[in-house]
Amino acid sequence: MKLSKENEDFICNFVKNELKFMPSCYSESHFLPFSINRPFSVYDISKINDEHYKFLREIMPTVLADCLQEGHQIYALDWYHNIILYDPRNPNNTQSSEPCTPSFNTQGIAYYNDFYPDGDYYFFLDKYGSFGYLSHPWREEVWVYGKPLVNKVKNIHKQIGFILKSDVI
Repeated sequence: MKLSKENEDFICNFVKNELKFMPSCYSESHFLPFSINRPFSVYDISKINDEHYKFLREIMPTVLADCLQEGHQIYALDWYHNIILYDPRNPNNTQSSEPCTPSFNTQGIAYYNDFYPDGDYYFFLDKYGSFGYLSHPWREEVWVYGKPLVNKVKNIHKQIGFILKSDVI
């Protein structure tokens, strides 16, 4: 199903105005890419190896689904490419700005974009803004916000190769 203009505008405005996203292709930018006014953590992802990456792709869809309230959905953004609105537990009810096919973890939880930024910004955001997973390719960082997601990622960060840089609780 085609993503509505209303949903597309909402999430783009949320990322721009609420998170104050400042894209940059420099790893040592003096400007922070986000301004988050709720609990968040920032992780260095520069040391991720193949084993970490495999586990990250396997576990993160379940982590996001566990944080999602019943009936809520997630926006998955591949910045400047596509926007997808879906429930990872029920990907049949998906809206997208571009044709897309989900990947699934072993528990059958769906995800559309990657969790490791391989040259693109990938964001996973609760439709109502309560939590988010924001990846920055050139800074080699992942920012997570919202207490449930912050706590879940904190519990698995070493297993997925994340190194805690800062915590604002």
